[in-house]
Amino acid sequence: MNSLYQAMLSQAVAGQMLNMRDVSQFSAAEIRQTMADLVAADRMDLASALAAAGQSLYPESEDILAISALLAEVQQDWNGAQELLFKLVEVQGDAATAVTLRHLIRVLRCQCEPAQAMQVAQQALSMHPQDTALQEEFASLQELFSEQLPLEASSQVH
Repeated sequence: MNSLYQAMLSQAVAGQMLNMRDVSQFSAAEIRQTMADLVAADRMDLASALAAAGQSLYPESEDILAISALLAEVQQDWNGAQELLFKLVEVQGDAATAVTLRHLIRVLRCQCEPAQAMQVAQQALSMHPQDTALQEEFASLQELFSEQLPLEASSQVH
């Protein structure tokens, strides 16, 4: 257990939260690890509070954006996850990882945004053509669209 984790728990027991000055003494990597530890301990409330503080302190940190997006996914906050993942892709730029892009595709699918998911999948495959999980995701989206086309055409005929 790291010192940030211990401080978060002791403040929570006292019914308080750490202030930004206290949290700012820790690196983005330390905040990310503490958030992961809090999630593992099922302290989602504290993890969410720390995510907000981390995003405020380190708005361009890949560590903070990635763990905050994962937390949003766990909490099924698809809008929040989407926003964080888009920002993470922006920060990573041409070095956006296949893992980040796969998460973004899944979040878009969870929000019933298959067209946008398809666009991201196409972009992801151009960046990571050998990634089999991205290939499978793209194929799944293609199948979804091919199944919808006959339905849309038949509904327009009537």
